[in-house]
Amino acid sequence: MTKQISQKKPKKKRRIPLLVKLLFVLLIILAATFAVFFFYMRRQTEPSRIADNYVSVFMSKNTSALFDVMGFERDTFITPETLSASLEERQKYSTISSYGMVEYSSDDPDNMRQYSIQYWNDNRGNPYTQTLVLNNSEPKLYYLFDNWKIDTSEFLARNCVITAPMGAEVKVDDVTLTSEMAESGGTDTITYRLGNLFAGTHTLTVLMDSFNEFHTSIYLDGGDYNDRPLYTVTPSMLQITDQTREMLEKEAEDLITAIYDRALEGESFDKLSQKFTVEESARSGLEQAFQTLITNNIDSSTHLTGVDFDSFSSTSGSAYAEDHCYAVKITTETRYTASSYVAGSGQTAAGSRSTAGNSLFTTTFHYKNGAWSVFSSTAFESCVYYMRY
Repeated sequence: MTKQISQKKPKKKRRIPLLVKLLFVLLIILAATFAVFFFYMRRQTEPSRIADNYVSVFMSKNTSALFDVMGFERDTFITPETLSASLEERQKYSTISSYGMVEYSSDDPDNMRQYSIQYWNDNRGNPYTQTLVLNNSEPKLYYLFDNWKIDTSEFLARNCVITAPMGAEVKVDDVTLTSEMAESGGTDTITYRLGNLFAGTHTLTVLMDSFNEFHTSIYLDGGDYNDRPLYTVTPSMLQITDQTREMLEKEAEDLITAIYDRALEGESFDKLSQKFTVEESARSGLEQAFQTLITNNIDSSTHLTGVDFDSFSSTSGSAYAEDHCYAVKITTETRYTASSYVAGSGQTAAGSRSTAGNSLFTTTFHYKNGAWSVFSSTAFESCVYYMRY
């Protein structure tokens, strides 16, 4: 009996789908790309590489590129142009032609690296020595790489503040400070927050109608100025212009003459205030003083009958803050001839008298909302000398 041998059919090989092949190739490409990217970024983020790149850009004298390398963000006073001016003033930037760099040892090399950089000019002078500091910051780049950043402390004056009189136009480096920078200050001042400025010399200008331009220079080292203003301009630093001074002195002299003319003619305070601008808050007090002057010296039995002012000599003081405005005091010395009527009593015969005299009066003017007004005058309170017997 013959056995039949059964033959097994060969198994067919399973083909890998095209999509799987493509995915596999893609994974290989991604892995290779990531490896290249990883080693490239690791090299680029090495602190020595960053220090070398910084010095290379610094020596190129391209302040726009240096501005970006140092991580500055543009602001009102922080621009590549102002960085260039700061470097030129403090480091004589344009004269630098060579350098040498040495890394310091660090107690915490994982978080801070320091480099000493000596810069020289063509004459082998040493205009600038820099300690370049790199700090390892958070978060990491792409969650993988150290994030080394240049410490810019020596270059920046941070959190800068200026205090100036209210109502004034204030400029820093010819840039007008805006209301967005302003915050409430004292009763007579406004505080401006400037943000950051580059270290070096900065100009401060204060302008206001009727006052001379105030101008000064401020030198700033790198550091944080949050605890103190860079500069405080007080009202007393503002000097009135010669034209304003002459106007106020003449106004004070005319006021003294008008007080006696109106009083002797029996006119009201309203007539007087039509000619002279009187501060509203002082009106009632001045009106009362004017009426008291008339009652005591014009309407009395022995009374003043006339005043001829022969001469005036006025001087003005410095401006100062008062009642939320600016004030200037004018001191006026006057010589005059005073006529009076003396009522007879006892051994004193009734009749007219005349005498020469001199008096000193002080008139205070306030400056508010761009205009001057009379706030007070001792001419209302202290009558000129006249004979009473």
